[in-house]
Amino acid sequence: MKTMLAVCLFLLSGCPDSHPYCFGTYEECHGLYLRTYGVKIDVKKLQPGSKKTTAEVEVVINRPVISRVSAAKKGSTDHSPTSSSYEEQRPVKEGEEPYDEEITLKLHWSCPTLEKSGEVDVIIAAESEKGEVKISDLPPQPLLTVYPWEFKRGLECILMTEDEKISQEQEAKAQQEDASSADSDEETTDDDKEVRVVYRGKRAFFIKKSAPDVKLSRIAMVAGEPDSYVDIKVELLRNEVAVVAGDRSFDLDIEVKLPWTCEGVGITPSLKSGDTHIVILAGTSSGEARLIMPAQREVKLKCSVDASAYIDSFIIGRNSETLEFNIP
Repeated sequence: MKTMLAVCLFLLSGCPDSHPYCFGTYEECHGLYLRTYGVKIDVKKLQPGSKKTTAEVEVVINRPVISRVSAAKKGSTDHSPTSSSYEEQRPVKEGEEPYDEEITLKLHWSCPTLEKSGEVDVIIAAESEKGEVKISDLPPQPLLTVYPWEFKRGLECILMTEDEKISQEQEAKAQQEDASSADSDEETTDDDKEVRVVYRGKRAFFIKKSAPDVKLSRIAMVAGEPDSYVDIKVELLRNEVAVVAGDRSFDLDIEVKLPWTCEGVGITPSLKSGDTHIVILAGTSSGEARLIMPAQREVKLKCSVDASAYIDSFIIGRNSETLEFNIP
C-alpha cells in the first residue's frame, strides 16, 4: 500500500514545467489560463549624448487578451496573443483591473550591437492606466547617420516588459528542444483551471546622432537696381556650439541650399530663387554667401531664406529659424 502511494505521489509530482508561466504540477496537468495585458511602450523623448543617452518612456496598460496554455502541446497556447492584438485593445479604465490599483512593471532594455543591457522599474499609480520613467544609462550616440545603407547600422535598442522577456526566452528554448520530446494528449476542462496575469509589451527604437542646426545670420543688405543683394553667414551648430572634428558635418564637405522667397503688396506670384547654394568645406564649420535678390520696387518686399544641408546629396539638417529681412 505504501509503495503504491509513493508511486502515485511520484507520478503526480513529475509533470514538467514546460511553459514560462506554468510553474507547478497543477498548471501543467490541469491547464492554465493567461490574462495577458498589453503594455504599449512609447519613447517620448530621447536625448543622445557623447557619454550616455537618456530616454523618457511612457507605458500604457491595455485591456487583457485571454488565452489558454494547453497541456496537449508542451509550452503552447490555444490562442497565442500577438503584439498587434495587444495594441488593438483600448487602455484599461475605472472599474477594471489593474486601473484601480498601483502596480510596478520591470522594463528591460538592450542594445544588441553593443551587447549592453539594463532594467528599470516603472510605477503605474492607482486610478491610472499609464506611468512614466526615465532611463539615464543608455549607450552614447553613434556617428551621424548620412547614407541610406547606414540606417540598419545605427544603434538599435529594444525595450520590453519582464513577462515579454521571459516569454521570448522560453519560446526560443522550446524551438531548440528535440521535436521528438513527449507530448501529452491529456485534455483539460474549464472546471480545472488557474488564471495567471502577465504584462507583455515591446518597443524598438534607434539612438541616432541628431542633425546639426543650420544657423543663418544677416551680415549686410543692399537694395538697388537692377539687383539687390544680401550677405549672410551660414553656421553648422550642435547644441548651439560650432561643430568640431570627429563630427561628419565638420569632417566632410557640406552643400547648403539657400532658397529664398519675397512677397509684397500687388506682387503676384511671389518672387522665388533658383538653385542658390554654397559649399562649406571640410574642416570648417561656417561659410558666407551673397544672395542676389530682386531690385527695389515701389512697394516694400518682405523676404525670407531657409537652408538645407547635404552630404553627397543626402540631407543631414535644416535651419530651425527662418532668416527674414525687407527690401525697402
